[in-house]
Amino acid sequence: MRWPVLLLLAATGHAVAQGQAREWLGDMSRALQTLNYDGTFVYLHDGKLEAMRIIHQLGSTGEKERLISLTGSAREVLRDAESVTCIMPDSKSVMVGQSRPRNLLPMVPQDLDSLLRYYHFETLGEDRMVGLQARTVAITPRDEYRYGYHFWIDKSSKLPLKSDLTGADGAPIEQIMFTRLDIGSSISDDALQPSLTGKDYAWYHQSSPEAPPPQTGESRWFVGRVPDGFSMTHYQRKRMQPEGQDTEHMVFSDGLATVSVYVESLSSDGDAFTGLSGMGAMNAFGAIVDGHQVTVVGEVPALTVEMMARSVASRKVPVDD
Repeated sequence: MRWPVLLLLAATGHAVAQGQAREWLGDMSRALQTLNYDGTFVYLHDGKLEAMRIIHQLGSTGEKERLISLTGSAREVLRDAESVTCIMPDSKSVMVGQSRPRNLLPMVPQDLDSLLRYYHFETLGEDRMVGLQARTVAITPRDEYRYGYHFWIDKSSKLPLKSDLTGADGAPIEQIMFTRLDIGSSISDDALQPSLTGKDYAWYHQSSPEAPPPQTGESRWFVGRVPDGFSMTHYQRKRMQPEGQDTEHMVFSDGLATVSVYVESLSSDGDAFTGLSGMGAMNAFGAIVDGHQVTVVGEVPALTVEMMARSVASRKVPVDD
């Protein structure tokens, strides 16, 4: 009876460890959304190091956030429940779009149980960051089609003090680390106002009044091969330019990683995009299918976007295995 008992104890200990890791990750996501904080962090990607300041407030109207670049080109990003505004003085332009979840500081979904088939969760001990004690938590993919994550979570506030996005070899592809962090203080409304007014800049809105509204329904295209656990979470057909052709946009996600698929008519006077292109953790793959430009892009390994792009086909055309 000794070995069955030992195996049972090992399985129980493993399940408890996974549960503890998921609890820490859930607390981290809630802290990012619900706490007031003002901090400076460094962002390492593509061999470049950027410094940024983030100010986050949870008020009566929901979350508000201001992101300021401290190195390189001056730019600011403002986010609230309704919109995201990006002010870029170098190009004298302001981009305004619909609000969407942040994609720089790490966020994980609330329903982590659904990810257990595709990721392994574990706590790795304790460390010290920005003078604070942190619990280290890892998310390791169970296949080669998605990235892993490594978090250093403040034991008191549950905010992430450092995060790594890791490749198949476990080495970091991108890193974010706070160098200063003030937590829980009152954030004034003035602190969330941009220092760049955007006066005399060109303003661009995600949905122009001249363009027809996006259409939903069933796509005229399908993706024949996606990694296990990925499913289509969003679809729309919209016209990017008032006089242009419709572009179909499909979004696939496993709950943690997200991939976008774009299909549009190939322009006779434009250059086709084929093959692989990457920048840091972001990869894109282009292919030409039945006179259409197919572009698959996401923060996933290169083989994922290539596999998906090569399997895109019209619903009238069968996909080869």
